[in-house]
Amino acid sequence: MRKTLIVLVALVMLFAAAPAFAQDYMEMGTFSIGLGGGFGDSTEVGPLILSGKYWDPMWELGADVYWSGDTEDEYDQIGMAWLAYRYDLSVEEENAMYAGIGGAGVFQEQGFENQFGPIGIVGWDSMEWGLEFKWAWFDPSVLSIVAYYHFAE
Repeated sequence: MRKTLIVLVALVMLFAAAPAFAQDYMEMGTFSIGLGGGFGDSTEVGPLILSGKYWDPMWELGADVYWSGDTEDEYDQIGMAWLAYRYDLSVEEENAMYAGIGGAGVFQEQGFENQFGPIGIVGWDSMEWGLEFKWAWFDPSVLSIVAYYHFAE
């Protein structure tokens, strides 16, 4: 539980400072934070997700922290980072659907055959909100659904 609180405090500090940094120094994209749920195909991972990503219409870079708060759970805390290429499926003035592929790394070696693997994403973005489904294969797979808030300019 103590490790979970430390990770959460660090992420809150990062997410609080990152939008200002991104808007001042990286004007080509958008910073987003999100909450969601995660699951695995043959193992249970922490069902709650805190996520952050920096993206533009062609790529995204992000990190997820999966946690359950249960110290008995083997996969209580899993960190994942990814970089993906995005392809717009439909672009309207205020909404966009997209799909993407890329690479991801998981920061919990126990129970996973691979520490790095492919990731696929499918999502929808409006001006302020977005929804994204991610699938990453580390043998076993990790899946997530996250709702994002976008820090617009």
